[in-house]
Amino acid sequence: MKKKSIWITAIVIVLVVIGGGLGYYFTQSKTNNQTSNTNETEKVAKKKKKVIPKKTKINIVAVGDSLTEGIGDSKSVGGGYVTRLRKDVADKYKVKTNAYNYGVSGDTSNQIMTRIQNDDKMHKDLPNADIITVTVGGNDFMHLLQRKGIDLTANDISNEQTQFDERLKQLLSDIRSYNKDAPIYLIGIYNPFSIYLSNIKDAKTAFINWNKGSAEVAATVNDTYFIDINNLYMSNKAMKAVKKNGVNPYLFKEDHFHPNGKGYDMMTAKVFEEVSKTSKEWLIK
Repeated sequence: MKKKSIWITAIVIVLVVIGGGLGYYFTQSKTNNQTSNTNETEKVAKKKKKVIPKKTKINIVAVGDSLTEGIGDSKSVGGGYVTRLRKDVADKYKVKTNAYNYGVSGDTSNQIMTRIQNDDKMHKDLPNADIITVTVGGNDFMHLLQRKGIDLTANDISNEQTQFDERLKQLLSDIRSYNKDAPIYLIGIYNPFSIYLSNIKDAKTAFINWNKGSAEVAATVNDTYFIDINNLYMSNKAMKAVKKNGVNPYLFKEDHFHPNGKGYDMMTAKVFEEVSKTSKEWLIK
């Protein structure tokens, strides 16, 4: 009877050991399978990660008036916002960037349209543009101001703005006829007169409404973005400087109208902000 108990005990021990071994085996097997499956899933996920192809070269074509030409800029940089924008794009996106500057000082919207229609070099560069910038309207407004002076009325401004908006539509349409895909960045006009000529009636409101009209026109043209710089050079610092010594620290001292080097830095920052926000439209192949 004692021998029988010993054998039963031995059998139980053997079964426990075998059961434990089998449990360990199946547990390890399941763990290994899970690990293997996880690794395979990670490999598949890595394989499925899409690589977005980027362009190796970016062409900027800038069309417009003196703000595009860069009048008033520091001699150390030159070229206004166009030079700076080219450098900012190249530095941030690590891509070769070329800039073609078609800015002519004094040009009105009509004169810019004439150049777009007749400039053979522009006809070659526009189709290859990845980014297109436009400055227009400042000289149109200046001509109105020169004609009317302090007698300028809200009605005069409204009539001129309506006519300008029609010209702007045509100008943007002309650009689109040469390049249907590149985003267009339309830079608004700014008001230096609220500081120097604050007595001109309706001038401040005129600039606001003028830019609103330009923004509405831009919204009707595919992939066209309006950049508002109207208040860029009217900070408290600028106002205090004008009151103290008659000079806006962001404007060119010789004409008190065009930006200086600092002013173009500020303008470029605004333009580059919008260009960066929409990079998928010009950087991706």
